[in-house]
Amino acid sequence: MRDWRTDPAFAMCRALVDGADPASFAGGAFDVRALVAGILSGARSGLLLDAAPWGNFPHGDEVRKAVHLLRIGDDLARCAMDVLGGLCANDSRAAAALAVPFLIPIATDAQRPHRAAVLAVLSGPARARHFGVASRDGLLLHRTDPRRHASDGYDDYGVEVTGYPAGWSVAAARAAITAEAPALLPLLNDPAPAVRITAAYALATAADLDHTVRTALAARFAAEHDAMVRAALLLAAAETTRAHAHPPTVRWLRERWQDRTEAPEVRLAATVG
Repeated sequence: MRDWRTDPAFAMCRALVDGADPASFAGGAFDVRALVAGILSGARSGLLLDAAPWGNFPHGDEVRKAVHLLRIGDDLARCAMDVLGGLCANDSRAAAALAVPFLIPIATDAQRPHRAAVLAVLSGPARARHFGVASRDGLLLHRTDPRRHASDGYDDYGVEVTGYPAGWSVAAARAAITAEAPALLPLLNDPAPAVRITAAYALATAADLDHTVRTALAARFAAEHDAMVRAALLLAAAETTRAHAHPPTVRWLRERWQDRTEAPEVRLAATVG
């Protein structure tokens, strides 16, 4: 494994740490938001994986190999998902964000194995930088501080461990998930409960200004009989609503919390929400 400090993006990260304006790099070769936007339209063709500039980001070559293994259904696919999840856990998610447009077609292909796990890892870079922290203030929060209103909505995420702008990674991953939400929404009705759960988890990071995702979550909840899936649907609705306020969803969660006919798992999820 090569030293990440030799990656081309390190010069940009070093400049940012030294006080350079991130806007001076926006839209360029090291802006994962711009690169993901360019990839989205062609990712499903399967032609762009090797053409993407993985080397522009720390651990990019590892991520490219991981996505390749998932695409071909290699026996090492589980290890590949560990690579992607580990980068997010270690607060180095830029390359993982670049992978999201390639992971969504894998997750939505019913013939592929490991779809639930792929759904879980593709939404990892779309959440706040403190991966895995379950403080009361941070629970169900994929923003650093929703009370702040940065010009692009992501400037207040700070930097990743490499010095890369964390908000750029989050924005890129969320943009990809939002753009592909129509392909992800049918997974809420997948025969496998694990897929339904992780689909809800992924969709919770999509921008949902028109409430399409929350409407779908509520519709699936009305038809769902598995208590764990019902709980996941409520938590997903709560996370989306914490990012985009929606009083009707808050009232719906409160009703589920107060409904004594619901399973304990469901009432607990509603209470947390």
